[in-house]
Amino acid sequence: MTDLQIAPLPDAIFGAEIAGLDPLNITDRHVTQIWDAHREALGLLCFRFDRLLEAEEHHAITAVFGESEFAPGRIVGIGRGRADDDLERTVEEQVEDLVARGIDPFMTYLGNVNPNTLEKTDLPDKFFGEWEWHTDMSYIEVPPTFSLLHSREIPNDGGATSYASQVMAAAELPDDLRTQVDGILVKHDSTYGSSGLKRPGMVEPVTPIDAIGHPHPVLRRVPATGQEALFLGRRTNAYVMGMKLDESEALLDELWEHATQPRFRYVHDWAIGQVVVWDNRMLLHHRNPFDASERRFMWRTQTRGEAVIPA
Repeated sequence: MTDLQIAPLPDAIFGAEIAGLDPLNITDRHVTQIWDAHREALGLLCFRFDRLLEAEEHHAITAVFGESEFAPGRIVGIGRGRADDDLERTVEEQVEDLVARGIDPFMTYLGNVNPNTLEKTDLPDKFFGEWEWHTDMSYIEVPPTFSLLHSREIPNDGGATSYASQVMAAAELPDDLRTQVDGILVKHDSTYGSSGLKRPGMVEPVTPIDAIGHPHPVLRRVPATGQEALFLGRRTNAYVMGMKLDESEALLDELWEHATQPRFRYVHDWAIGQVVVWDNRMLLHHRNPFDASERRFMWRTQTRGEAVIPA
């Protein structure tokens, strides 16, 4: 097997592009090359393919980065609230039920295309606007480490994904702001998805203090690289634990303004067949708007994470 072709992402301050990978024939040598690229690229990799992948191929690439995490909204407690008529079932029983119904418990389908019929679907206007900066599924105790997004249909204009390096943001955190965040925990809300639409079974909290989610340290250590990174989740309903609400809001506004500065960003314009992999410990991301008359359809998997280690 030949080595992979790895190069910096064009016009980017971080990230790498990888070509030459056969997803069903990944060697130990390829795995070593991919992980070396991950460290050099600050957690953002773009695999280039000239075709659409099969689900088996997508899962094979996911396995390079870790064990698969359940898709949000599939399992109670992982982006899904318990409905009144929801039975008390174990995770294993829920998985068995999903598989019996032909549903992949690990695959998320993003866009305005029905994954079964491939017909365009009607969604609220809010879905097509600019999504919120976020870290995937950071509202659970052990958030997923990697997200893998495979582009199957893309609009003619818009729909790019922006990434902001939280390693760079942490390295340039002003001294006064660093002093304020030393040792604090921020609760990451699970009520809304990044599009601003409410998740299944969720109830809107009265205030961020009441939001359902998990608290994490603002500054975390990335064991794979030893680097420090800001860890913010998403802004909506975020709350600094133990702080007065107005003080929490002011501090979070300041943090988000710093973390998403243009000098820390890369905007990815998609091509059909790509698989972009990002490390949620190191990056924030959001989707840019696109026209509701266009089609956009992506597959996403994620890997199970690790306990968040304070920096």
